[in-house]
Amino acid sequence: MINLTKGLYPFWDDFLIDTRRSDAELSLNHPERRGTVMVFDKPWEGNGTCFFSIFKDSDEKGDFFRMYYETWSFKIEGTYNKDLKNIRVCCAESRDGVNWVRPDLGICEFGGNKNNNIIIDSIPDNFSVVIDKNPDCPPEEKYKALMLSTVSFEPDVLRELWLLVSGDGLHFTKRSTVSSTYNCDFDTLNTLHWDPVTKKYYCYIRSNYDIDENNDPRFDETYIRAIKVLESPDCVNWTEPVFADFNGGGNYPLYTNSVMPYPFDGRYQVGFPKRYVQRKEWNDNYEQLTGKELRLERMKKHPRLGLAVDDCVFMSSRDHYSWYRFDEAFLTSGPENGDNWIYGDCTAHTGELIVLPSPFGNEPDEINLYFFQGHWTAGPTKLLRYAIRRDGFASVKAPYEKKTLRTKPFTFEGGSLSLNFATSARGGITLKVLDGLGHPIPGYESCELFGNTICRHVNFSKPLSELAGRPVIFEFSMRDAEIFSMTFSD
Repeated sequence: MINLTKGLYPFWDDFLIDTRRSDAELSLNHPERRGTVMVFDKPWEGNGTCFFSIFKDSDEKGDFFRMYYETWSFKIEGTYNKDLKNIRVCCAESRDGVNWVRPDLGICEFGGNKNNNIIIDSIPDNFSVVIDKNPDCPPEEKYKALMLSTVSFEPDVLRELWLLVSGDGLHFTKRSTVSSTYNCDFDTLNTLHWDPVTKKYYCYIRSNYDIDENNDPRFDETYIRAIKVLESPDCVNWTEPVFADFNGGGNYPLYTNSVMPYPFDGRYQVGFPKRYVQRKEWNDNYEQLTGKELRLERMKKHPRLGLAVDDCVFMSSRDHYSWYRFDEAFLTSGPENGDNWIYGDCTAHTGELIVLPSPFGNEPDEINLYFFQGHWTAGPTKLLRYAIRRDGFASVKAPYEKKTLRTKPFTFEGGSLSLNFATSARGGITLKVLDGLGHPIPGYESCELFGNTICRHVNFSKPLSELAGRPVIFEFSMRDAEIFSMTFSD
């Protein structure tokens, strides 16, 4: 029997859905582009600017947002190439998540002065930062970073994932090694966060496994880039990494993971991995695909730099290890514009999901994600901001024709129920509460719900609290409507 404690229950998976008795469809939603928030055109910012960590911080002026990113150049004829020798780490700030500035930090010299936002002048690669939310974290370790120890892929070279710490978010020192291997692991934007529910740290890293012989023959996939998870009670002693379990989902490469805690309920983790797609050979579509000339230039360095394209998928978990992942793309490169449909697109930031006010008056706050565009192209890299509804990554939908969403039997705590939903003017949702055997319980059928809200209280002629602790089934009748989540409270 499923027991629902008080809190949020999003419809991002089939955890609660009785799929045999439901014909409303669980389906993926997509973020909306809100605009370009930053263009990386400073002398120390090259055509390889990438790997963004973004989260909320605070100082004497109040809350603000920090951004960390890598900047470097890959020498390719015709691209926005500064011929930079090192991979550097930079820091930017924003008071609203939309308008970003580069503070003059005076830490690293570039071009004969220190008037720049560089915090580390040279790293091997793969740098990510997060604020440690553990209440017992020492102040001098408030900011934690992960970094790859070497970019060598030689089989006799030990690769390590280092943990760095900082008290001010600007000056980092190595604290320990999270994991090590002689395989090609960690070559990604590895992520770390504290879970307040389990009171443990979780780290998500890149690994790989041999290809399934029955995999899609369209693609050049000799092995699968995959995600592994490890945990620690103290950020010092780590378990052995294990593969994330996607419960029979598609078998394809995931280049990054971009796993973050869900800000509205810490029991959930969400991820936005970049899906890497490399076709086997050039064809007529590449002849017509945007950016042909630079694509051919990149292929002189390596074929995959012209053949590979990326998209982003969405996944969610309740335990860090078992994931429900939609195989359809959450985000694509979008309309062809000369700077997209290339290897590097659709890489989500990591750190925290950023919650910002809606730009449309009194509408609810939105969840914001940031993706860079313009990797190794003629112009500078840009950072794009996308937004999506609270709890809105996926939902259960019904067309104009009446459909049913029926839950599995469950018990619940609390006496109040609210829904996050949307309908058309002619559409609507009605909820009927059944007993554990599927029989209607008198006094527990709602009126028709319609509108578009993240929190609509559902009322019955009898108090819902009288059913707390009893096995029940929720049966939603829907038309031209979608349900994103439900919440139990007092």
